[in-house]
Amino acid sequence: MRSERTNQREFRLYRLAKALGRVSPFWFLQSVGAVLGVVFLLVSSRRRTVTANLKRVFPGRSGVARFGLGVRCAAHFGRIGFDYIKWGQVAAETLSSMVNCKGLENLEEARARGKGVFLLSAHFGHWEVAAQWLAVHGFPQALVYRPLENPLMEAELAASRTRFGSSLIPKAGATRGIMKTLRGGGIVDILIDQKADLEHSAIVDFLGIPTPTTPLLATFVLATGAAVTPLFSYPRGVGYKFTIEPCILAGPGDTITTLTQRYNDALSRAILARPELWFWFHDRWTPRKRRSNPLGSYPE
Repeated sequence: MRSERTNQREFRLYRLAKALGRVSPFWFLQSVGAVLGVVFLLVSSRRRTVTANLKRVFPGRSGVARFGLGVRCAAHFGRIGFDYIKWGQVAAETLSSMVNCKGLENLEEARARGKGVFLLSAHFGHWEVAAQWLAVHGFPQALVYRPLENPLMEAELAASRTRFGSSLIPKAGATRGIMKTLRGGGIVDILIDQKADLEHSAIVDFLGIPTPTTPLLATFVLATGAAVTPLFSYPRGVGYKFTIEPCILAGPGDTITTLTQRYNDALSRAILARPELWFWFHDRWTPRKRRSNPLGSYPE
């Protein structure tokens, strides 16, 4: 169990970084973050996870090419880790001017169906900034998330995520919140690219590899008829752009497995096109140990 002293120390460092972010330009925070991200890759044991993941997905590339890709990935996540300190504080006008959206009509069409919408993304690009932009422009979402271990940091992050009208659904026991949002025709943000336990998995291809993947998104869709709309974000200068793709609807012959495969296909296309923007630090292909369903009961 974490000590209160550790929580307080982390929180003081965060408040210092937040004060720095308030007075620093985006380019400075992003540059510092990118450098620190690369340093972390070089000194951390996570380097072995990155190397193994890249070799698994890109066996035909040289070791030098894969290492270069790992460095770009580390720089990207260092960048977004630092610049979110500022994005979490900026005014709505700044979000509107520095973030660009393509394909908003796809989300409008999906929401107009009246059965609720899942925004499908991954730990790719800067999904947090895209969520805030959408909330500012009239599309607040219920964000499915795992709370931080530090309650002081969690309160700060929750405040930044909800300041434009979005809400939070803790991942543990999230079924009730998700169903309530969908029945009201709302939007649920969900990421399905993290490791899943074998007990509650569909084995489908992800980045060309058979991978245990949570079937919960497909389960909710088959139960409710909700649309699934893929969203992917990309750096654009010191700002960002994101693309909303046409919605994925369940067809008459679809099953949990076929739908989960279609969702993974959408994620895989985006990741393979810009692999440096995905979180290769995550040990995606080692399944979790058997445990109870983290979202509670499946919808009926």
